[in-house]
Amino acid sequence: MPDNKKKPARSGSSSGKKTAAKSSKPAAKKPEPKSEKPARRGLDPESKAHIFIPFILVLFALFLLLGMVTDNWMGFVGKGLRWLFYGLFGGAAFAVPMLTVVLAFFWRNEVRDGTLKYLILFQVLFLLFLDGMIHLWTGGTVRFDIAAFWENGTELCGGGVIGGIIGCALHSLVGDVGAHLIGIPAIIIFGLSVFGITPYSAYIHIAYFIKKRREEAAENPRGKHERRVFRIKPEPEPVEKTYPKVRRDPNNKHRFVPDVEVGEGADGTEAQPAAEPDIRPDGTAEAKEPPVSDDDIPPFDIPGVKIETVKAFTSASAQGKVPEKSHGTEKSELEAIFGDTSAVDDAVRKFAEEQRAKAAKSGSEVLPDGSEAELEISRTPAAPGENNIPEIVKKEYRFPPVSLLRLDTSPKNVDISDELHTNAKKLVDTLASFRVRTRIVNVSRGPAITRYELAPEEGVRVRAIANLVDDIALNLATTGVRIEAPIPGKAAVGIEVPNKTVSTVYLRELVDTETFRKAQSKLNVSLGVDVAGEPVFLDIAKMPHLLIAGATGMGKSVCINSIITSLLYKAKPEEVKLILVDPKKVELNIYNGLPHLLVPVVSDPKKAAGSLHWAVTEMERRFELIEDVGVRDVKNYNNVTKDDPDREFLPQIVIIIDELADLMMTAPDDVEESICRLAQKARAAGMHLIIGTQRPSVDVITGLIKANVPSRIAFTVASQTDSRVVLDMAGAEKLIGRGDMLYAPVGASKPIRVQGAFVSESEVESIVAFIKDNDGGKAEYSTDIMDSIDRAAAACGSGKRGAQPDDDIDDGGDPMLKQAIELAIESGKISTSLIQRRLSLGYGRAAKLIDAMERRGIVSPPEGQKPRTVLITKQQYMEMVVNRSEELE
Repeated sequence: MPDNKKKPARSGSSSGKKTAAKSSKPAAKKPEPKSEKPARRGLDPESKAHIFIPFILVLFALFLLLGMVTDNWMGFVGKGLRWLFYGLFGGAAFAVPMLTVVLAFFWRNEVRDGTLKYLILFQVLFLLFLDGMIHLWTGGTVRFDIAAFWENGTELCGGGVIGGIIGCALHSLVGDVGAHLIGIPAIIIFGLSVFGITPYSAYIHIAYFIKKRREEAAENPRGKHERRVFRIKPEPEPVEKTYPKVRRDPNNKHRFVPDVEVGEGADGTEAQPAAEPDIRPDGTAEAKEPPVSDDDIPPFDIPGVKIETVKAFTSASAQGKVPEKSHGTEKSELEAIFGDTSAVDDAVRKFAEEQRAKAAKSGSEVLPDGSEAELEISRTPAAPGENNIPEIVKKEYRFPPVSLLRLDTSPKNVDISDELHTNAKKLVDTLASFRVRTRIVNVSRGPAITRYELAPEEGVRVRAIANLVDDIALNLATTGVRIEAPIPGKAAVGIEVPNKTVSTVYLRELVDTETFRKAQSKLNVSLGVDVAGEPVFLDIAKMPHLLIAGATGMGKSVCINSIITSLLYKAKPEEVKLILVDPKKVELNIYNGLPHLLVPVVSDPKKAAGSLHWAVTEMERRFELIEDVGVRDVKNYNNVTKDDPDREFLPQIVIIIDELADLMMTAPDDVEESICRLAQKARAAGMHLIIGTQRPSVDVITGLIKANVPSRIAFTVASQTDSRVVLDMAGAEKLIGRGDMLYAPVGASKPIRVQGAFVSESEVESIVAFIKDNDGGKAEYSTDIMDSIDRAAAACGSGKRGAQPDDDIDDGGDPMLKQAIELAIESGKISTSLIQRRLSLGYGRAAKLIDAMERRGIVSPPEGQKPRTVLITKQQYMEMVVNRSEELE
């Protein structure tokens, strides 16, 4: 019996995995340990060697440069290096230290990306072509004479030996003109490649710049013509006003300190710094009054800001006492701008008294005179041409720590040689009893199954082994035996036998690996472990769409949770957005409130169909933007327009549908059409579909959907027919469940057997809670998208309750209930008098609306004469509207 093929142990955190991939010789009872070759480790940019190499390269470049430009500074070694490099490269020798510095600058990034060899190759090609052209430009001899090349190179005439060889070769083959036509473009291309700029990316940026300039040039003459026809004088360009940028105070996360450069005032004295505004939890700004002196008055305007309400004023402004500036002039700056300010003071004082009176009537708390001013500033962006206020920078997204995931604590290094030897012997004997002669060539053990690789003798048909699957299962006293005949890429037949003890693959084992961390794609997710114990990852961007099917309880929902969790560990909210469709209402609602969500988790089947319709509309809109720029996909669009403030950044969007069967029952035509259109075109627009179903029948997974969704995952299914619906082949009916899957990526000839990663509900809850806490606790849903989904859902018109989007939140036909709920949520408290004033309703109707909100649990029971307290947040209300929650019925 031949020796077994032992696979090298994996490095990194995955090397400690329980029984990752074991190969043994079943013929021997206790195989002797063999000397294993050390595992080949990849380059680690954080290692000490790669930290010091750039410094060594810079020192070498400096030493070489000084040795070439000086006589005795670098001693004998410097003279020797100068003689050597001058003789080899001639005038191009000075490019060697410069390229060495560039190599040192990009060293660690290239090592991390695995492209160091390409950088060195581009530098060598750039130096060779540059040296050859310098030889031709500086009058080097075109006669092939190495001695003359060396002598001329030491005198910086020509390109030395290397430049002379290349220059003479080009001159002899294509002539002087041809040498320039080849050499100059090669120098430009390889020179740009040294700095990571490919010719295609340079072409895209130049073409976009030229196109934008043409559009601007086409608009300018049109404007001049209109002004000439209508005799309109050109408007003077507005003077741009600068405002202080806001930076965050590290000592207090609720306070922002304006980063202001304090200069000299008009009178030569040092100006006072600006006041520190307080940011309240409700998003309003509380501006503290700075110390006002007689020599300095703050400007009396806030450009670009619309003041909605003023709750209180300082005592000075309320009483009309405005200190005057003393600049040696008769009028203050305020009077110079507005004239007599007494009328303004009276108007301000009158307005403040009216606001206090209104606040006292509505029962709200009134601040006493002399307190700090509180200005509630509108968050609506200023119109084009207006000056914008300083923006408060949102918290940077913090990736959840790996410690939130469960660590595998099961015992390691369990002796399984007896089990492997016994099963291997039974396999060979069982096949021999049917006159099928085989031999074991390799054994691979995974978490759930072990694959025995058998090589049949000459003359044995592969189909003869595949037909004995039931007899093999009988002799091994097990179920779920699967035969892969032949194994792709091997001259062997694989017999997959379930392990007696199934090991759980935890998601942390995959997320905490170098492969996952170094993946460039933001849509790279962890899937599980294959039969050899190697981790399996998938890139959703390359799928580009995925179908997940399996019977109830076989691991489909856990797989979807693993995919979503991996995305949370890989992508920021501004990079990847999610739309989650959960018709079952219990699987994905845990993710509500995440900043990655465009809208709350969609549970209503009608609105789910509307979500797909919106996705089609968004896809077409993105294609128009991509076409305007002149690129092919979203990635190139974002790269080209990243410095253009007029172009929006387009994040990637992943649409996850947990149960397709329910949607196909609600609106089959609309759902199928939207899925097919997205699957056909949405890849270039950066939009991807992940479709899950527990009923893989032909009426759910139609032929059009299968044809446009090339990547599939099949968990255990009930019959061979269901397996053929999902994978176009049998095999999924023999899986053992508990995350056991067949993964068929796009382009694969046969599916891969994978044990899916497990993530518990408590782990998901802790990760979601961490992200929500660090994001401020409030999800920013897009109201425009929600309105579009409502309109699309109403257009579907095939729902069980009709097509009116708002009929389930009306109370007995009263159309004002929705407005009353929104008023309550915005105000924080609600009363009958407030509804009467704001909605212009009578007392009886307002009281009925209050009672309707109380029955739905939106407001609290009555507390005497006090206003009712609102019990839900705006985020919860938006989720209720999207999902048509029963609380609103």
